[in-house]
Amino acid sequence: MWESRIRNIGLFSSAKRAYSSNIGEVNNSFLPFIYNRNPRNLERLRIAPKPMGYALDDKPMNYWHRLVVVQSNQHVGAYIEHFSGKTVISASTNEWAIKQFLRSTSDVQAAATIGRVLAQRCLECGLLEVHSNYDMDLVSPKVSFLLKNIEKGGISLSEPEQFLPHRHWSREAKENPTQVYEEIQTK
Repeated sequence: MWESRIRNIGLFSSAKRAYSSNIGEVNNSFLPFIYNRNPRNLERLRIAPKPMGYALDDKPMNYWHRLVVVQSNQHVGAYIEHFSGKTVISASTNEWAIKQFLRSTSDVQAAATIGRVLAQRCLECGLLEVHSNYDMDLVSPKVSFLLKNIEKGGISLSEPEQFLPHRHWSREAKENPTQVYEEIQTK
């Protein structure tokens, strides 16, 4: 596995040298390809398709990343789920690094700590907005402390809307596509 990575790095650097040597002494040369290492880049740019799901679904799927809180009698946990069903980031009082600093793993203070840890991990991962189905007024005190600490950590609990392409040919368009609207320019 490591040999293939080293071989690919060697091919990349030799391709870069060969491409730049053909151009000559020009300083503004560039490589004709770009590697995007962030698979969530289009979601951050708000142009990735956001799944809408169906109207009668139990769990609506109108999110890219969703906050899920898991509570049991012994532990409190939370994780960020991608719409594909995969867990992106998680934090729980099951983890030894968190459990050693807590008096109890299921009280309100443990939930607040999980909120702070999850917010820190989201910031380190680059997630600044997540979708939350939880209402601050209708949830238990544990979950409300967890949500407050996530917001204090700098994570927004509502995702922005997806940029949709401008379709001037749609039936719902407010302007008539056959008319020309000119702006009056004043100098």
